[in-house]
Amino acid sequence: MGDVKTAAEPEIIPWPDRIRRGGELKVFPGPGFGGSVWGTDLDRAIAAINQLLKDKSVALVFRKSDTEAGSQITAETMTGTGLHGSAVLSLVGSGDRERLGSLKLRVPATPQINGVDVGAPVRLHILVHELIHCIGLTNSAHSQDDVFIGKLVIAVGGTVNGKTLPADGSGSVPPLKLGAKTLTNIKRAWELPAAAKP
Repeated sequence: MGDVKTAAEPEIIPWPDRIRRGGELKVFPGPGFGGSVWGTDLDRAIAAINQLLKDKSVALVFRKSDTEAGSQITAETMTGTGLHGSAVLSLVGSGDRERLGSLKLRVPATPQINGVDVGAPVRLHILVHELIHCIGLTNSAHSQDDVFIGKLVIAVGGTVNGKTLPADGSGSVPPLKLGAKTLTNIKRAWELPAAAKP
């Protein structure tokens, strides 16, 4: 019996050209999301990712939408207390032409560290990370030096420079930044090939 080979997950699954030409991705806060602890965090996360993209000259803007119709992304909560969300992809096409059709951004309903609800800085980090997935980057594109790190490590309860770190993790959240690898992958996922430009 021969070895079974599985295809590696691609780092990028882009949106169709027509979506990328429009320059925006709309996020609809689905049922249960707006009334959750995440409700107010979405506006801050969208503002943060938009500023990061603008600072790096990426022609993409996220917008919050009041309706699910016409929104490429629906934000939802899922049962759990972890520090990592997920993106459920709906794909169209196949092979080299496989593209994102829609996406469900899911975050844990009650993220905690050692039984303590995490603070707003941790939730912001999680949401910005998941919004990067929404651009078309898969888990294979995770980095080691920015907000798109594969596993968020948070220190709590210790002392740094004479300050006690809060139990909610807000004192040790890495800064929101885009490293070289993540930025390259974002541009590969979002920028149109020359043949597709108007």
